[in-house]
Amino acid sequence: MSQSRVLVKVCGVTSVEDAAACAELGVDCIGLNFHPGSPRFVTESRAAEIIKALPESTRAVGVFVDRPPAEVARLADAVGLGIVQLHGDEPPEDVLELARFQVVRAFRPRPEDGWRRVNEHLLRLDALGWPPWAILVDAYVPGVAGGTGQVIDPRLLDSWIEYPRVILAGGLNPANVAERIAQVRPWMVDVASGVESSPGRKDPAAVAAFIRAARPTPPG
Repeated sequence: MSQSRVLVKVCGVTSVEDAAACAELGVDCIGLNFHPGSPRFVTESRAAEIIKALPESTRAVGVFVDRPPAEVARLADAVGLGIVQLHGDEPPEDVLELARFQVVRAFRPRPEDGWRRVNEHLLRLDALGWPPWAILVDAYVPGVAGGTGQVIDPRLLDSWIEYPRVILAGGLNPANVAERIAQVRPWMVDVASGVESSPGRKDPAAVAAFIRAARPTPPG
């Protein structure tokens, strides 16, 4: 995934139709949510159908919340995933056990903690010799793993973390994504509820608007 522009990930895709529309519009990654508590949950069989229908230009990311690493690996192998996203409170050792995959480690930092806990977690991963392929930063909402539509606290945006691949999430939509990109310069942006007609159903017009905002056409 070499790039000269920000990459776009649409998370919480639940149908082959929506996945195909996202791919056609130029989305780089789609997220498939395997967390049973999510309104965007997909079954193993549905995920396999979606992944099979994707072109090579669009990759699937499996999103897991506090699942045992052996279970994550089994499911990822079964449906054909190469990228797994850990979006709960998984210990650093889980990344080590999933080292044959490209691992996205998600964080929901609390404004009062700043980046302290995130940096501590990343230092522990470095000590294990296997840092995550990418990190994702989402808004903190007590008791909710993600997909809330809430934006990240401005205090965190003002003191943004340094990492080679940072995925920005948290309440992004076509109206605010360009401003957020200009502020923190992420490697990728991640959107779910901001491009939906209902939970789990993507609105192609909203996806297209999001991409236009994230990747404005250069003048001239």
